[in-house]
Amino acid sequence: MINRMNRHTIFLISIITGTILAFDLFTIITNLYVAPVLEGFGLPDILIYMKTSIFLVLWIFFTVWLVDGKARLNKTNIKSLMIVGIVTIVAYFLSLYIYKYYLLVDTNYIIRYRILEGNPALALEYSRINYQTLKYIITVYSGFNSELVLFAEAMFFQMGVYAIQKMETDEEPTVAYDHFMFDVKLFPMAVLYVLAAFLSINILTMRYDLLGSIEMAIAITGFMAAAPGIGYAYKLYRSRNYECTRAFFMGTYKYLLIMAVIGIVLFGALFGLNLYFIQLGRATYRIASSFVSLVLAILIFFRIRKILAVENK
Repeated sequence: MINRMNRHTIFLISIITGTILAFDLFTIITNLYVAPVLEGFGLPDILIYMKTSIFLVLWIFFTVWLVDGKARLNKTNIKSLMIVGIVTIVAYFLSLYIYKYYLLVDTNYIIRYRILEGNPALALEYSRINYQTLKYIITVYSGFNSELVLFAEAMFFQMGVYAIQKMETDEEPTVAYDHFMFDVKLFPMAVLYVLAAFLSINILTMRYDLLGSIEMAIAITGFMAAAPGIGYAYKLYRSRNYECTRAFFMGTYKYLLIMAVIGIVLFGALFGLNLYFIQLGRATYRIASSFVSLVLAILIFFRIRKILAVENK
């Protein structure tokens, strides 16, 4: 657990996290009330809510630890969540870059083939569409989610990760667990789970309708929750022949348990949504990947529950 001597550093990281959270909220407000409304939803419109949720959780963790003297922060868990935050910033940056490039290419196509070489009677309507698209791009460049702002967010937040990594922790005695308490099958199951979760994401489309955006949001959230599980499962696999602290043992298994619960809820909903897509005549391979993800999440959940039920240190 993080030592209370690191209070000042945690306070600074909390300010950085809160600032990023405020920028995300301003971005959401801008998207809803300022930016032009384009047809469908782009990937950045979905990822901004994921990014906001992650930094809200981090800010709550830091704030509670600063206010409540009895609260404890697990160094490994908080560092992993912060790394997820950085990955989210990078993913949002790339999605915004690709989406703007897609919009510019689409605008260029309309100008050439619909206005200059197309029906002159439709030139005014296509010009209106292009104006809305270019106004949206200008709003992004001058907004709280511009590439310059995202670069600054990633740079300062990365400094926070380095600071967490160097923090002193409270000394805890090591204990010896029986070999069977380290489930060696969890690591390959976690790898398959993350792979299936990734295949559940519809990354081949640039614009989504309402149902498509809901599907994308659920799939991305499920993948983001599952991805760090590989590292945790590998740490358990690597520690099976050594002594470890009870905080590490319980913290790692509890994170994997929470990951499995979140996966059961999200991929259960995603599988149900894909079943509904069959009725609409728009079924895809993602119905299989979401079902596999759901089954693996359930298996991981029960395997961990079985181990935690016999833990007695």
